[in-house]
Amino acid sequence: MKRRKVLLTVTGMTSDFGETDEAMRLVTTGTLTGEKDKWKLRYEESQLDTKEKRRITMTMDSGVVTMAREGAWGTNMVFQRGRRFETSYNTPFGAFGMGIFPTQVNYKVDDSGEGEIALRYQLDIQGQFSSVNDLRISFSANKQA
Repeated sequence: MKRRKVLLTVTGMTSDFGETDEAMRLVTTGTLTGEKDKWKLRYEESQLDTKEKRRITMTMDSGVVTMAREGAWGTNMVFQRGRRFETSYNTPFGAFGMGIFPTQVNYKVDDSGEGEIALRYQLDIQGQFSSVNDLRISFSANKQA
């Protein structure tokens, strides 16, 4: 199994009821492991309000992307085009039901450690439509690490 340090850019956009929020962008380093058709991308993100760091693991396998967010308020999500996924989302104020319905699930990774994940999904909270979300993660081998 190959293991590479990567430089990655995470870009997220949310739109609800015709209005699009400004894109949120994170540039960080991470680790890519895997080969052929099964890959894992790991990186850390910080919460703006608490500065708490969370480890994110994105797994790409057989057309399905899973995201595991560790930490006190962690969650898991499964992105499979056309398949609804329901989970409980934990917050400091309690847990609530969350559903995602992916309309786009694409990823590509080459042997040099370069690739991209592109997800588009509808999000609902407690069964009520919340937003449409676009998440793009591009990464390439980090030659400086």
